[in-house]
Amino acid sequence: MNYSKPPKPSRASRSMALKSRGSCRGFAIFQNRVIVFESHLELMVFFMLTLRMQTATVEDQPDAVTYWDGETLRRHTFDFLVINHDGSRIYIAVKPAKRVERSGVKTTLRLIADQLPPGSPSVRLITDADFSYADRYNATQAFDFLRFPVEEHDEAIAAMADDLVGAVRIADLVAASGLGAMGFRAIVRLIAHRVFEPVNRKERITNDTLVRPVVA
Repeated sequence: MNYSKPPKPSRASRSMALKSRGSCRGFAIFQNRVIVFESHLELMVFFMLTLRMQTATVEDQPDAVTYWDGETLRRHTFDFLVINHDGSRIYIAVKPAKRVERSGVKTTLRLIADQLPPGSPSVRLITDADFSYADRYNATQAFDFLRFPVEEHDEAIAAMADDLVGAVRIADLVAASGLGAMGFRAIVRLIAHRVFEPVNRKERITNDTLVRPVVA
């Protein structure tokens, strides 16, 4: 990311509603562009979407789609639009699991998916039941560390992968690198870039995490 230039504004199709009790609204910077979110859950999902290897970019609140609910022509704004490297696209709706049934969002998304013309994005609902606390922690940590990459640190740690056989503790890799805390940050970035992988994908990534080189 080029921090010498101000980030470009959000391309969201609607303005955030700022007056709402108990809500979390804000923005993040991705690819030097402002991305807005309207809940902590949306922010967590956004972090995870950006870390997908298939993801080329993420659009926040794309233009609303119009659909017929059997009685009325309605409009729906998705939370995100994911554009993959292969050109495929995915509309993402984010909703707390406990609110899915009473919100009727599944019916809405089914109607939209059935009525979208050929070549349109696919439609997906993501809730907090789709990922664990560890997933959320790891995505937040990786997104933060990826904002400030240090190329020489990443290259130094990546070179060590060629000599590794089996799994090793992150703390031991950091010690061997001589980079201290910056070595840990580099390893987390390399996990995001699929140079290393955690042996246990269900745990938080810490100094005690066992990692191994990813076999191509």
